[in-house]
Amino acid sequence: MIRNMMSNSNKGLGTTDVLPVDQSRIEVLNGTVDYKNVPLGSYDILGRFASVGQREYTEELNLIQSMGFNAYRISISWARIFPNGEELQPSEEGLKYYEAIIDDVLEKDIEPIVTLSHFDLPLNLYEKYGAWKSRKMIELFERYAEAVFQYFKDKVKYWITFNEFNVLHHLPFLGGGLSFGADDNQEQVIWQAAHYQLVASARAIKLGKAINPEFQFGGMMVVSKNYSQQTENAIDVMEAEVKDRENYLFTDVQVRGYYPNHFLRRLERDQIALDIENDDLFVLRDGKIDFVSFSYYASSNSQEVFINKYASNGQNQNRIDSVGLRLVMNNLYDRYQKPLFVVEDDVVLDDSNSVATEELKTNIQEIVKTVEYDGVELLGYTPLTWTELKF
Repeated sequence: MIRNMMSNSNKGLGTTDVLPVDQSRIEVLNGTVDYKNVPLGSYDILGRFASVGQREYTEELNLIQSMGFNAYRISISWARIFPNGEELQPSEEGLKYYEAIIDDVLEKDIEPIVTLSHFDLPLNLYEKYGAWKSRKMIELFERYAEAVFQYFKDKVKYWITFNEFNVLHHLPFLGGGLSFGADDNQEQVIWQAAHYQLVASARAIKLGKAINPEFQFGGMMVVSKNYSQQTENAIDVMEAEVKDRENYLFTDVQVRGYYPNHFLRRLERDQIALDIENDDLFVLRDGKIDFVSFSYYASSNSQEVFINKYASNGQNQNRIDSVGLRLVMNNLYDRYQKPLFVVEDDVVLDDSNSVATEELKTNIQEIVKTVEYDGVELLGYTPLTWTELKF
């Protein structure tokens, strides 16, 4: 997976470029501290690279091809295409940067899976508009999406508009470039930003289908299997259900084209009135996704952090749970009746990789059962850390 990286190009700064690398990182990620209010020594902007960049992708592609893989996930940096986010024309250099990668992928008979927004947006839009606090972002995102769709309309079929949509509610700066002032109602700001992102996604999908009707669009969330702490306790079971509803909210809207009643009631209870224009509701209805993509890392508990003793590595805090992955896939398919795409999962790396290889193996085994025994329609599987394993 190719993410954003700094280079000697004309790429603008993005919000991920100003994330601290010290203990203040989580405060910036959750929006409680503005990145400008942490010491300069907390940053290492020009020295940091993503896990896979232009320097390494050729080697990785050769390895992918030799292993028989046929899909490769790429995330485009908005700030490489529109350095400030507001230019009227895209950067030709930025488009060619990704064209070189995508051409290499296609030459190896590998399908590119392209994400438009992967926890990153032009820093200028954060400084000028407060990022997704502003409705202006819908127009700017649509311009960015149109430029990318037009340029790659004959080369890319599968698109994801926003990476892990529901992270916005848990890490607002990471998910939407949000930071909060002393007087902000944080829930109000988050849900408003979520609405703007959902509308932007739907408008991009509608536009993309007009450019190339063969385009296939996915929504993405990070999902875990929520277990009730005491299965015989109905209240605890309900808590797990409430967590699932919150996790699935964004995908509910992207699949169905409207907000579920439980969310509207929540807004009423919390006295939150969103800026929703009449046209927004039609856009949501007309810009629905074609497949459901998600990342899966662990199982969780309805009430507190716990170690799932029944998972394959129950002693590990990451709680890899391969059967939980199968349960999640069945839940999602039953709920949406849309093809699924597992675009991220992770394993626990150790010195010998013995634990990691076993976890990856059991994940794959459960995915195969999900398809062959349960009848779930699966488009693909792109595990996150397979290149770090020593087989």
